[in-house]
Amino acid sequence: MLKLFWFFLQMGFVSFGGGYALIPLIERETQRQGWMSSEMLIDVIAVAGMSPGPIAVNLGMLVGYQTYGVAGAIAGVLGLLLPSMLMTAGIIFVITRDQKANYFKRSMYGVQPVVTALILFAAYQLCAVHVSAALSVHELLPALLIVGACLYMLLRLRMHPFAILLFSGICGAAFYA
Repeated sequence: MLKLFWFFLQMGFVSFGGGYALIPLIERETQRQGWMSSEMLIDVIAVAGMSPGPIAVNLGMLVGYQTYGVAGAIAGVLGLLLPSMLMTAGIIFVITRDQKANYFKRSMYGVQPVVTALILFAAYQLCAVHVSAALSVHELLPALLIVGACLYMLLRLRMHPFAILLFSGICGAAFYA
């Protein structure tokens, strides 16, 4: 369980951009440690993404729970949150002492492209695993239609994400039931 805590503690220190940027790292470590299979991790990511709260914390809790039960869930969440709490306290201390803090703002602009690349890579890996899981054309076409409709609803119609999530769940149940 110490390995789990240590891993999520490290992830907590590099979690710029949120949990989606951490998915490739979590996937690699869960495979390396043998904590869960790729299929189980995809299910865990889906549940973490649909659950309320930050996906990183949900992932830490679910991976920890699947691996070591309740104690693992606590270790995963503490590992992820402890660095954020310490860094937030430190940043508040620095910013309140130095009101200009331009160096901090500039460093955050430098991190943004890396975070974007990590999120895109996570999306690519999730799609690659899902598509390579022996999907036939009859299964892939409805999935692509649902994705396209959801993107249209989000970007053009500016619908609330909950309504889009509900729509995609109903469509998925209709197509794949």
